[in-house]
Amino acid sequence: MSWFTASHIEWLAVILATIATFVVGFAWYHPRTLGPLWMRLVGLTEEEVRTAPPLRFVATGVVAFVTAIVLNVLMVELSVLSVGGGALFGAFLAFVMRAGNQVIHHGFELRPHTLTLVNGGHDIVALAVAGAIIGAFV
Repeated sequence: MSWFTASHIEWLAVILATIATFVVGFAWYHPRTLGPLWMRLVGLTEEEVRTAPPLRFVATGVVAFVTAIVLNVLMVELSVLSVGGGALFGAFLAFVMRAGNQVIHHGFELRPHTLTLVNGGHDIVALAVAGAIIGAFV
């Protein structure tokens, strides 16, 4: 795996990209934006969301961090070396890998299409922002 080396990783960019995905998620699922719709679609109350076990957020942070590392390495290896290119690359990866995954799973789980759009849209925007941040550093 010579393509996956720590020397290609811009650690500050990875940390900022990870934080940015949380900022996007906070804004996306906020009670004044898509939060009420999302909660209704998944069957949660605002109280349940507010009192969720902290371990869920830790796990999300670990996945966001690893995702930013992989995004960084892929961008370097594929010479995606700009803010705009990073945003497009991140959005494309999210559309294919993450939103596509939700289309498959939500389809089999008979979840509402609106839920797929809400969650998939979040992933596309979050990884576009992460890609743009990484693109500013590589």
